[in-house]
Amino acid sequence: MKRERGSSRNEREKAGHRGGTRSAPGNRPPPAVRHPLAPAPPLWRDPWAWASVLAVIPVVLHALGAPLGEPAAEDFDFLHRALLEHRHTLLDGGGSLAFWRPLSHQVYYLLFGPLMLAHPRAIAAIHVLALGVGSLLIYRMLRGTWPGYAAAAAAAFPLLADSTRTIITWPTHSVDLGSFFFSAIALHEAARRRLPTSLAALLAALLCKEVNVVTALMLPWVPRAAPTDRRTRVRWAGASLALVALWAVAYLAIRRHAGLELPHGLERDPALLATPIPARLAWAAWNSVRAIFSLALAPGRWDIAVGAAVAGLIAIALAGVGLGARGRQRLRAGAPWTLWGLAWFGAAGCTLATIYPLWAPARTLYGSIGLGIALAGLLSAAHPALLASLLVVKLAAFGLSPSPPRDVRILAPEHGAFTDFERIGRLQRLMRDTRDALAKRYPTLPRGGRVGLSHLPRVAEYAFEGSRSLQVWYRDSTLRWVRPSEFMAHPELPLVTIAEFELASGPRQVALLEAEAQRSFIAAFDDIRASRYPAALAKLARADSLARDPAALVFAGQVAGVRAIALAGMNRFEAAELEGRRACMLWRGNTYGHHALAYVAFREGKLAAAEAEVDSALGADPTYAAALALRDAIMRAAAAALADSTRATPPPGRP
Repeated sequence: MKRERGSSRNEREKAGHRGGTRSAPGNRPPPAVRHPLAPAPPLWRDPWAWASVLAVIPVVLHALGAPLGEPAAEDFDFLHRALLEHRHTLLDGGGSLAFWRPLSHQVYYLLFGPLMLAHPRAIAAIHVLALGVGSLLIYRMLRGTWPGYAAAAAAAFPLLADSTRTIITWPTHSVDLGSFFFSAIALHEAARRRLPTSLAALLAALLCKEVNVVTALMLPWVPRAAPTDRRTRVRWAGASLALVALWAVAYLAIRRHAGLELPHGLERDPALLATPIPARLAWAAWNSVRAIFSLALAPGRWDIAVGAAVAGLIAIALAGVGLGARGRQRLRAGAPWTLWGLAWFGAAGCTLATIYPLWAPARTLYGSIGLGIALAGLLSAAHPALLASLLVVKLAAFGLSPSPPRDVRILAPEHGAFTDFERIGRLQRLMRDTRDALAKRYPTLPRGGRVGLSHLPRVAEYAFEGSRSLQVWYRDSTLRWVRPSEFMAHPELPLVTIAEFELASGPRQVALLEAEAQRSFIAAFDDIRASRYPAALAKLARADSLARDPAALVFAGQVAGVRAIALAGMNRFEAAELEGRRACMLWRGNTYGHHALAYVAFREGKLAAAEAEVDSALGADPTYAAALALRDAIMRAAAAALADSTRATPPPGRP
């Protein structure tokens, strides 16, 4: 018993020596406040683990109504390469002209391309599953040193953002999904000291996106429950850097061999290169924080409220840990993870500065891993209620983000980035409606067939990616889209059909129009220019009879508008006015209908009405020469009328 007591005293002395100068019994500092973690229950019985996974549910609910998983824009580059070109090399861009990302481009589209075209919602389901698993892995990484509620909050934090909806719905963001998913695996394995599997996940992440160099830099410094000796960290750092070096050599060699360059001249534009690095970093940091809290690129009405709420919670937490001994103890205990998270977020933000000024909110999912950990560490140290309040604010800001677009508007939303959820959903809906309309009437197309496009909404044509969308839909590289300007210049081109976008909201926003009907309309327009009004009326009647799809309201409105112009040219003003009003009812932005109404009002001396109608015509098409000439005539007539009235009015007499 004496030996045991002496041994215990020696151990206490050693502990005191390691901790610093021993205090006298009467002057000891208060004992450290420790909250020993209870062992986590099995995964399937851990409510906090389920909470971290199910955090993706609000994102899914807020995305419902969008065309989930529908390919658009650059998706067709990768699908064309994977499904039509049959060149399955991994040593080029795989359809990209800018990046070598073989796992998220070549492999992803080769594996999931057929499913993407047949069942696009299944792609969205796969993305949801990957997000949920990634969140669970982050939770398990933190659970060894953090209580369940804090680990679940940090894991859920990246998911609750408007940009996460884009990652679910748009296949192109497989690059950002892969970065999140494979980095989560690498970090999870690093927290458990499993070097081989951590390096394998790191390699997969690097083959998804270049930003995962940050993952490699942060892996050796992942805080662990048990202390890590210096030799182990050096070994992890050496292995991670060696893997990055091998990847970088391959990346640069393949990029040079394939002639890959960043888009929009980001590497060569003198104006962009002249932008100071601090300005780029500030741009990346500011927009990252905004996107993480679901704020649009342009200022909005809720920005101040959301910013004030977040800043207030952080200020309260800092005051709490600064004034309370227990808070400081908890903060010191969680400091390794808090500092590690801040370093991750800062490094991830630096990588975004390289793509200045092309902002894409979905890129912030990766950096928000670190910000979520840092904020969870700080706020939970002060009080768990602060952490809960942060998630409430984040969820509220997310709920205030725009709803999924229910139709395709003629104008693109202006308050967000060019690849935010609302804009991408608009393009995806246009793709889905066009593909469905074609597939219903034409299950197959003849080889070499041409299909026209008409009245596309603004800033939307790039979603078709040249003719690759049509070729991918029908698995035929000989098919081609024909733009309206090309068909107007060469109406003799043989077209299978014309896909016409309908500007009015409705269940069908893409109608199919017979090419011969459009040819008759073009011929009638030529007759109008030559003042052959009876011949124009005959051709317009034929165009009407050839158009079979009752949903082709834009074409019907065009025909009615040009018919109104022909009737006005024949001095049949009453009939012209009726047909002009019918034209504007069929298609509100009807340049021809408004022009006809303006001409009739002008001839009848109703200058105010004529001016209003000609303004409407030019609002739809500011370059319409006939409307511009009519506006000049109206202005001259109005000026002459004003001058006449001035001359006719006697000068005022003396009082």
